[in-house]
Amino acid sequence: MGLTPLEGLIMGTRSGDIDPAIVSFLAEKEGLSASEVIDICNKKSGVLGLSGGFSSDFRDLSEAAAQGNEKAKDALDTYAYRVAKYVGAYAAAMQGVDVIAFTAGVGENNKEARAKIMEYLGYLGVAIDEEKNQIRGEEVRISTADSKTAVWIVPTNEELAIARETLRLLK
Repeated sequence: MGLTPLEGLIMGTRSGDIDPAIVSFLAEKEGLSASEVIDICNKKSGVLGLSGGFSSDFRDLSEAAAQGNEKAKDALDTYAYRVAKYVGAYAAAMQGVDVIAFTAGVGENNKEARAKIMEYLGYLGVAIDEEKNQIRGEEVRISTADSKTAVWIVPTNEELAIARETLRLLK
């Protein structure tokens, strides 16, 4: 079935930005129900689909790309392009940026993804300190001192945020 890669991605398994008309188009073309197409968009797309079903885990994709897996490399390259495209769109809307923060799983822990994304954003006056970009999961500035835009790794505690929000809702 030729349903992946679907255009767009930001998530590991979800499709990202796509034209909503894709659901009916693919349902008709592939003989699927709308529910089945939506399931594919939510669970079998993103970097999982772009990697040919190899993995949605960026650790696996980075390792496979380093070993020559072209689909894993293409999935990571597409991911970096899409993130940079979003940053560029927000930078335009805000008429510039002072800081770019990498956070959560990939942002905190994947030096290759951060480096690839920042390759696209040099026009913002960013240079990455390669040594500091090796750091994982710590709050640290990874851009050089002379960068016009600061780039930081900012760890999150998603479980704590969920617990706090749950507690707030229960009050």
